[in-house]
Amino acid sequence: MMVFSNVDVYGQKTWTLRECIDYALENNITVKQNEINSELNEIITLQNKMSLLPNLNASVGRNYNFGRTIDPFTNQFTTQQVESDNWSLSSNMTLFNGFSLQNTLKQSQLNYLAGKSDLQKVKNDISLNVITSYLQVLYAKEQLNVADGRVAQATQQRDRVNRMVESGLMVRGNLLDATSQLSNEELSKITAENQLMTAKLTLTQLLQLPTPDGFEVEDPAVQIPTSSITDLQPAQIYDLGLKSLPEIKAADTRVQSAEKGVSIAKASFYPRLTAFGQLSSFYSSSSKKFTGGEFNGFLPNGSITSGGDTVLSPDFTTRLEDNPYKDQLDENYNKAFGLSLSIPIFNGLSSQSNVKRAKLNLENSRYAAQLTRNQVYQSIQQAHSDAIAAKKRYDATSKSLSAFEEAYQYSEKRFNAGLINSLEFLTANNNLTRTKVELLQAKYDYIFRLKVLDFYAGNPLTF
Repeated sequence: MMVFSNVDVYGQKTWTLRECIDYALENNITVKQNEINSELNEIITLQNKMSLLPNLNASVGRNYNFGRTIDPFTNQFTTQQVESDNWSLSSNMTLFNGFSLQNTLKQSQLNYLAGKSDLQKVKNDISLNVITSYLQVLYAKEQLNVADGRVAQATQQRDRVNRMVESGLMVRGNLLDATSQLSNEELSKITAENQLMTAKLTLTQLLQLPTPDGFEVEDPAVQIPTSSITDLQPAQIYDLGLKSLPEIKAADTRVQSAEKGVSIAKASFYPRLTAFGQLSSFYSSSSKKFTGGEFNGFLPNGSITSGGDTVLSPDFTTRLEDNPYKDQLDENYNKAFGLSLSIPIFNGLSSQSNVKRAKLNLENSRYAAQLTRNQVYQSIQQAHSDAIAAKKRYDATSKSLSAFEEAYQYSEKRFNAGLINSLEFLTANNNLTRTKVELLQAKYDYIFRLKVLDFYAGNPLTF
């Protein structure tokens, strides 16, 4: 339902280039995926930051013991049912582990920055693709306008020739040639309409719109930019790109992240010092509290001395009651604090292997960063060469158009005067039409090449 509602909201409107770029960035799935990855990296960074702080854990437990068991209060065997509660609050904090926690935090921060650069790279690529498709739509619209003009002109020419044939000033063969030319121009118009439809389809697919029906773009006055970007050498443009291109930032940041990875791996060779503390108490239902007693005198205890006398022992009657819960927690309150030192001696060479892997990963990251730089520089070289070639093609086509326009005007006058045949006139007409289309192609190709160079130089992607 949401997809088709977009047709009503967005399909029946005129889109500017800025709106196309913004909408594509907002709805592109690749962008959304990279945004999620960026959020995940941010969560990991926060988690690593919190790992520098001491942890704090509380626990409580209730036990029911039946039959022969050890009374947790008297630590003696009993056969009575005993209920007991245990309360504890504990904390641990790593004081030193070879700075592994600190380097892990720095590495996660670098990974987060690299992810942000990756996201910007994706956005730049999408923006460039949208500009390319937008220019293609504008080119197709201008090409259709040229085709409309040629159809109107061919129609007027056919009507003029028809009148001249009816007046006996031209033979019927000229009318057939003019009619044939009109058919060719109408076919060219159909081709231009199809090209415009295809260009709109490509652009709407980039925007994630379900259909190109009703889709229109704004017709800005697209002129050849007065840009001096081609005056710069590829190395100069490359130096500008080093400061702004996100793919280079991402590659450099990952090298720094790999360096932290080596430091993290080396931390396993260092001792680990941990501080811990615990507060605890417990309650037992078998705990009794003495409330008083009475002396009953000396009574025989069943023993007899060697002389045959009865042994007497003092006899007491004691009064006990259940020990209150709160009193037991106070009486059994316990505190424990200490330090723990772990010294690595031998761990199956896992630490050495981890360091070697981290160093190889660092070396690979450096190669990847250099490869990215090489690819960017080669792309700039190619873009610079393409822009120079497009400029030469545009200038040459402009001169050709001026020459063919003058030749067409001259041929038209001679044809109307009956000095040349229809074949010669149609040749001049076709040459003019072909050159106009070639000039449009050269114009938009040159504009696009300049935009690519501007992109590499860090300039905004706008008209």
